[in-house]
Amino acid sequence: TGAITLSTANGALSGSAADLVLAFDGTVTTHTGTVTVSDTHNLAQLKAINNASTGQITLNDYTVALSGSAADVSAALAGSFAANYTGTATISDAPSVAELKTINEGTTGAITLSTADGALSGSAADLVLALAGTITTHTGTVTISDAPTVAQLKAINGATTGAITLSTANGALSGSAA
Repeated sequence: TGAITLSTANGALSGSAADLVLAFDGTVTTHTGTVTVSDTHNLAQLKAINNASTGQITLNDYTVALSGSAADVSAALAGSFAANYTGTATISDAPSVAELKTINEGTTGAITLSTADGALSGSAADLVLALAGTITTHTGTVTISDAPTVAQLKAINGATTGAITLSTANGALSGSAA
């Protein structure tokens, strides 16, 4: 029940996903070395490993489908991986812009929004990154907190069927009509 202090926090660790989760369980110094997962992980395991280490993670399988809350999926994909994560992600609740951006940056796989009508609000740049990739069409409202460029507004509009509100409605826009 006591705290574990790693005198060498950057040492390489490897093992099964379950064993690595047990190794990081409790109060342990943040691990900064590489982590190699020797078997197939699940969402809870990847989240626990990612939360416990800031080092690069090598997975046995980068195609594992992840399904859960936006908070859990984004925490699982927030780390640094040795290769691109390509598994699909199914989000069971309405994500925030930050969560959706992290998930989109974390996988090249398709992202399914079980709750596609959640409201999204953020900067134009963050919204573009959150809605990039292969993602279920968003149907909720979108509020852009700054003045978007034409390209940003076009990308956001293409990713949602919901109403878009510009917080800065007097921003200059220029470009072609086509």
